[in-house]
Amino acid sequence: MDTLADPASLNRAQRWVLARSASRYAQLAPELRRIAMERDLFLASGRSWGLWTGLVAGTLGTTVGLAVGGAPRLAPWLAFVMAAGMFAGLFKVGLSVWLRPERFTAKRMWRVGWMAFVATYAGAIASFRGDLRPLLDGGTPWAEAALRVFWRATPLQIMLLIAFLLLLTIVSAARREYMARALESARAEQALDVSARQLAQARLSLLQAQIQPHFLFNTLAALQHWVDTGDARAAPLLRDLTSFLRGSTEAMLRPTVTLAEECAMVERYLAIMQARLGGRLRWSTDVAPDCAGQALPPGLVVTLVENAIGHGIEPQLHGGELRIVARRTEADGFELQVLDDGAGLPPGGAVDGVGLANCRERLRHQFGASAELTLSPRADGRGCCARVRWRAGA
Repeated sequence: MDTLADPASLNRAQRWVLARSASRYAQLAPELRRIAMERDLFLASGRSWGLWTGLVAGTLGTTVGLAVGGAPRLAPWLAFVMAAGMFAGLFKVGLSVWLRPERFTAKRMWRVGWMAFVATYAGAIASFRGDLRPLLDGGTPWAEAALRVFWRATPLQIMLLIAFLLLLTIVSAARREYMARALESARAEQALDVSARQLAQARLSLLQAQIQPHFLFNTLAALQHWVDTGDARAAPLLRDLTSFLRGSTEAMLRPTVTLAEECAMVERYLAIMQARLGGRLRWSTDVAPDCAGQALPPGLVVTLVENAIGHGIEPQLHGGELRIVARRTEADGFELQVLDDGAGLPPGGAVDGVGLANCRERLRHQFGASAELTLSPRADGRGCCARVRWRAGA
């Protein structure tokens, strides 16, 4: 059974109450069950000492008042039974009001109050029974003597009725206010969650929108230059670019793509770069079959490849080689490497530009803290290695 708390944190009284009340909880609706369990756990905790102290003090005070104060005096046991019954009834009704405040309308509270009023009248009259004999011995007719005793008991009952109704009203109002605040808090949290999701989605869309221009504008600039200069490479490059845009535009509008789809887009991109760099660019891909279906943010590998070419291979007169390697590292872990043997990292390490910053942000959005993107020199000391690690279950 859900105890709303770690069982190890419950005291002995709380565990006993939950065990004894299991059958009663099972008959309640889930929301009422939660409220009833919260109430019972509170009553069995040290935080409720003020409530229990008040009930005990009230019961003992009323017992003393009925047994000692004034005449006639009741037997102590009878005074205690009357006081305990009165406070137990108030406590029971108070718990019911707290659990189901919507059931205790003004009409029902008046009805319950009058029932309590009538039920305790006999005891109140009994407390004044000693007044009846002197009246009868003095010649007062029996009916008139009984009426006098009845009216003498009435003020006490009226005070009890008012106190009872006041208690129910206060408990009901407090519970309603508590439920209203809880509902308002839940709605605020829900609205905040919706706003957070909308903000995250808008940020993600913005990041993805920034990726397309980042790797397209350089190619368009080269194409424009070749057209202006009449370079024969312009026409093949335009055909490759058209094919690339047709395949990549749809993928960039999706939240995720598979690694296989991303590598296909990379190969089209590399074909475009091959037209620009010719023999200066050499490349290969090595993606393990069990990695091909893994989901990634679209444009991630393209951005890493563009970064490797732009900062590593292009600055060298002889160009360089680029390799894409993807492997599974553990049951749900994966690693993607984009390696080049180009110019390497600048002194002091790499500084993230727009492309790398967006890659990190989108990896964090999709995989959380399990994903990381690092840039480091290759193991052989030549060029750079961009390494992405993530866990599929994140």
